Amino acid sequence: MTIELKEWGARGNLELGADAVRALANAKQFEIAPDREVVGRWCVSATRYVGVAAIGGHVIRVAPKIPVHRLFELLTHTMHLVEWRSEAADWEVSDDLISVIAASFLDNAERALGGGMLQGYVTVTDDLYSVRGRIDFGRLSGRPRELPLPVAVTYDDYTTDVLENQLLAGAGRVLLRLGMLTPALTRRLRRLEFQLVDITPTRPSVSPAEVRWTRLNARYRSAVALAQLILQSTAFDFEGEGSSRGSTLLVNMDRVFEDVVGRGIDQALSPMGLAVDLQHRAHLDYEKRIDIRPDVVVFDGSDVVAVADLKNKRTGTLSTGDVYQAVAYATRYRLPEVSLIYPEPPPYDEVIVGEVRVRLLSVDISLPPVERQRAVMQVAEALAPKARLSVAAAF
Repeated sequence: MTIELKEWGARGNLELGADAVRALANAKQFEIAPDREVVGRWCVSATRYVGVAAIGGHVIRVAPKIPVHRLFELLTHTMHLVEWRSEAADWEVSDDLISVIAASFLDNAERALGGGMLQGYVTVTDDLYSVRGRIDFGRLSGRPRELPLPVAVTYDDYTTDVLENQLLAGAGRVLLRLGMLTPALTRRLRRLEFQLVDITPTRPSVSPAEVRWTRLNARYRSAVALAQLILQSTAFDFEGEGSSRGSTLLVNMDRVFEDVVGRGIDQALSPMGLAVDLQHRAHLDYEKRIDIRPDVVVFDGSDVVAVADLKNKRTGTLSTGDVYQAVAYATRYRLPEVSLIYPEPPPYDEVIVGEVRVRLLSVDISLPPVERQRAVMQVAEALAPKARLSVAAAF
């Protein structure tokens, strides 16, 4: 069964088996509860994640609230991929996030490999019957003396099995595993798989290996960035350690919102001589026992002049917990005001708590790039009015 959801949406009256209920209950990316209106049925809710997941024999598709082509533009923005051109993409009108990501990955991978498969030197540790490179005496010392062969050696091999190709092979492999793409995309993935048949594919990971960029591998940059996104977004195991049944590609919308708005504020304030620390680690108390991590902390030299927290919530109401958090930040940094930034306009502009002013701001990340940048500039101006940012002059 395929369960269609919207970001932060829910669907009830679902008949689910015990295995599916157990898998969903263990998945932090979804919420499951008994249906309040139909006895014996279940209600599944989406959270901050959008994309597709196969869990407990069911496929769950979560559509983002913003248009898919806009979300993909945001993802390329967070990866600093300035080469994405919506006017050249015949898949822009698609409402399927997975197809959009797969098509763009294939476009960039085919372009990168079209210039010839990258080769480079990699260090190989092996056991050979003839000496190649350097003898590894450390490994030999742990072996019986009467077995001189094979010899433990370490050598540098000039090969195509380098990290850049491994990332492309790994991303292509997990996209094929999803099994939810059009025949045309599947055929292209099969061709890519054949082209990279001798390459060791990178496994999904929340932190894929980073590539050191030079002029020799620069043509791979966009393809590798998309491959890393795919490998990060598929690093979920819903069915138990090592299982291959939970094919998944999910994007954390909280992270997208925080990255787009946070980096935008940083870019707006840095020309004014202000430093912005994102995800600033500090402590609430003098004894340093209570950790805090405000999303945006603005420094003027060594002084904290503004603090803001980013809240990717679309409830239409103000969370009491958000206000508590803002007041705690104001107390910690001895600020008269702290800002909360949402993706939609809050019900009111501010909340006064004692001597603390909690400002409620918003940035709609679904806006086109120029309008979104203008909204971020306005928020930056609100955070640091002394910087005398001129939104009009910037545009």
